[in-house]
Amino acid sequence: MKKPVTKKSVILFFVFTILQLITGYQLFSQNIDFGKSYVNVTKGLNGGTVETGDTLEIRASLVVRSGTYDSCRYQDVIPAGTSFITGTIRVLTNEGKIYKQFTDGYGDDPGWITGSNVTIHLGFNGAAAPATAFRRGRVANSHKPSNFGSSCIMVASFRVRVTAANGAFISSGGGNMTYKNGSSAITTFTFPSNTIAVYTNYSICSNTVGTNALGTEFNGTFGSGRPRNRGSSTNVPTGYTYQVFTTNNPNDYNYGIANNTSTRTNYTTSNAWAIPDASSPTHRVFQLWDIIGDHTGAASLSAGNPPADTVANSNAGYMLIVNAAYRIDSAFQQTITGLCPNTFYEISCWMRNICSKCSSDSNGKAATSSTGPPYYIPTGPGDSSGVAPNITFEVNGIDYYTTGNILYTGNWVKKGFTYLTGPAQTSFTLKYFNNAPGGGGNDWALDDIAVATCSPSMIYTPNTTPIVCDSNILTMTDTVRSFYNNYVYYKWQRSTDGGATWVDVTAAFGPVAPYWNGTEWEYVSTYIVPPAATQAANNGDMYRLVTSTTLANLTDPLCSFTDQGSIVTIEVIDCDVPLAAKFLRFMGKNTGIAHLLEWITETENEPLVFEVQKSTDGLNFQLIGTVEGSNNISEPANHYSFVNLNINGDERLYYRIVMKNLSGQSTVSRTILLGDENRPLMFLSVINPFSSRLSFDVLFTRAGKAKAELVDAAGRVVAAGSIQLPRGPANWS
Repeated sequence: MKKPVTKKSVILFFVFTILQLITGYQLFSQNIDFGKSYVNVTKGLNGGTVETGDTLEIRASLVVRSGTYDSCRYQDVIPAGTSFITGTIRVLTNEGKIYKQFTDGYGDDPGWITGSNVTIHLGFNGAAAPATAFRRGRVANSHKPSNFGSSCIMVASFRVRVTAANGAFISSGGGNMTYKNGSSAITTFTFPSNTIAVYTNYSICSNTVGTNALGTEFNGTFGSGRPRNRGSSTNVPTGYTYQVFTTNNPNDYNYGIANNTSTRTNYTTSNAWAIPDASSPTHRVFQLWDIIGDHTGAASLSAGNPPADTVANSNAGYMLIVNAAYRIDSAFQQTITGLCPNTFYEISCWMRNICSKCSSDSNGKAATSSTGPPYYIPTGPGDSSGVAPNITFEVNGIDYYTTGNILYTGNWVKKGFTYLTGPAQTSFTLKYFNNAPGGGGNDWALDDIAVATCSPSMIYTPNTTPIVCDSNILTMTDTVRSFYNNYVYYKWQRSTDGGATWVDVTAAFGPVAPYWNGTEWEYVSTYIVPPAATQAANNGDMYRLVTSTTLANLTDPLCSFTDQGSIVTIEVIDCDVPLAAKFLRFMGKNTGIAHLLEWITETENEPLVFEVQKSTDGLNFQLIGTVEGSNNISEPANHYSFVNLNINGDERLYYRIVMKNLSGQSTVSRTILLGDENRPLMFLSVINPFSSRLSFDVLFTRAGKAKAELVDAAGRVVAAGSIQLPRGPANWS
């Protein structure tokens, strides 16, 4: 049973209680434990995958909880695919501090390397048969490095540099510990195997993220409800036992699922209580843990949600809280199916270190102790949190990613990496393992687990609401960009029923060859809508590009991608209407308090109405007023005006006039731009698309020389020119 202000003893990754059978022996009622792990020193606190050139610290732990053991020795072999780093044979504390440093040579101290074989004799109490270069040592639970004065934790370690290429695998398991109890024979404990992938560190998705494929546990959010303690999870293996939150639970090897981490015996929604909280009963688990809410849907992703008020709130979100200890038992696991081959998936979660004063130093002094000497030795400057959580993400039994040490900040942090499925892979088993020392810290919250596709971004031109003249061709392009160079198959589709159904209008293309634009991979696809599909009846037809990572995926709606927020909807207009009336001139003026629009027509021979439309982007227009035609057939020209008082200072607005007759036939004027008159140059109107000649109107606020470039959808300059223009409006073609 854990005391309120103390923390557990520790052992690293792959720790097995010795109560279990090892090579046929029934051992000593959990009085001694072993474990083996590694830390990616190169990736540091940020975490990441193991890559060529990274430095790994191999760690093997010996934990004596009770009694005395002789003949304590650690032996190992430098893993294939790595090279030994000289001067790194050491014994560490559970917090990773150097407790003993040895030379590499044989015969001068208790640690050495011969060829590829590393040997470290353990046990350094001078009054209890300590280890020498020629004798294995004795370790008792009362020896240092101490964990709260009740256990001794030694971490034998050495460092290697990864030489294997990306795509290879490294075996970090194996090696052994020897020990004996009393007069019994020496026992050898062999560490189990473990495999690390040498894998490109893609981090998390740089583009958009698709639908979460996790499925289980309310898609990784753990659901919501009123009870503070939700209940157990089938995704947490039997190595951890479910507990509700009390003064001393969840304890070692326990977990809880709650929306408020305060104790059940003194419920609170405040995290402002003292640490340690000596209230009777305490509000904090072990008097130390943070009192928090979950992460899902929080306004601040780093702060998360406040602890739920389960009296007033009938539906607060849950999170998983883990009290990690000696073993490496998986804290969460799930087999995920229905995945797409050759596709990048972001595997991620949000985590939080929940204990700021859980440390126990090598003298066994707790972070909350003020007595001495010796006085408490902080984990680091200003840090008394102790052993930081460090989680391994395992895919199909192979380590792909470690989070790095998650230091205490009082905030949530997102951890994850990007995994590429194989050419035919549609499923994998995901596990989260404890990869950190368990005592004096290593208590953490987990929420919002996700396995989601890393999707490309798509940009349509000329825009997503292009206007095309009846029976004319329309050229559309889509620029596909992705950090991962694998969305290289595509096809175009059309919908004539508002997006309910889609029909292919092109065959499948690919693989294309994207180019690197400096930040991501990019290619441009073009589709020309033929005149037969730009009839009046085609007004409102929708188009989209569908892309995928394989040709087979292109026909699978679950494994292909399209940007649902950027579907193209075409507007078909009658550009060759039989209206006799024509626009002679359309111009505008910014008076400072209003926009004055004026236009002139000729040959009016029937009743007309003029719709005044404005736009903030030049693409999407809205009706702001109508003007009745003069219907004066005797005049060769008719003059009209409209004042828009609804402007905001120098706001830039586009205007156009739609001239209609009683039959609904129409003619659209050119577009003009009014706004900030202090700009040296403004486009007033541009006729686009065009065939052989591009004409546009510009406004110069001062005379000068201007240069223009015509750029295609791929960013290439097609044509360029310059001209000397006077102050005021001008046409350039």
